[in-house]
Amino acid sequence: MTSQFFPVDPLRRFSTNGLIYRAFNHLIAARMGTLLMVPMQLIAGRCDDLIDGCPVPWEEVHAVLEYPHQLIRHPHHDKGGFGRFGTHAEQLINIGIDPAACRLDHISPMINGEAKVLRLIHPCGVRYAVVLG
Repeated sequence: MTSQFFPVDPLRRFSTNGLIYRAFNHLIAARMGTLLMVPMQLIAGRCDDLIDGCPVPWEEVHAVLEYPHQLIRHPHHDKGGFGRFGTHAEQLINIGIDPAACRLDHISPMINGEAKVLRLIHPCGVRYAVVLG
């Protein structure tokens, strides 16, 4: 069972420098090749040190939020795709997201469709995307 609320501090580990941003009505943490998005209504605690703005191009955020779902599979049925999450899955578990409860799909929204992105969508609205290299 996933907590319905997420404190800000544990989410900092998803950011390169510990900075968390607020844009598109989501808390956004980014590292090279990864993007975590948590809806603001699910954030618990103080948000006064969040940065208003977006750490990545807005097109990438929009793609993770709105890109049409393709080949959505349950992680247990896609061992090859879900296996690529590796330590990413462990990080999600550490903040209370059960990857097995998420939908998994591949999207190609960035760099004119050349970058392949694995996207996890939890029923509560949390999204996590990883660029496959």
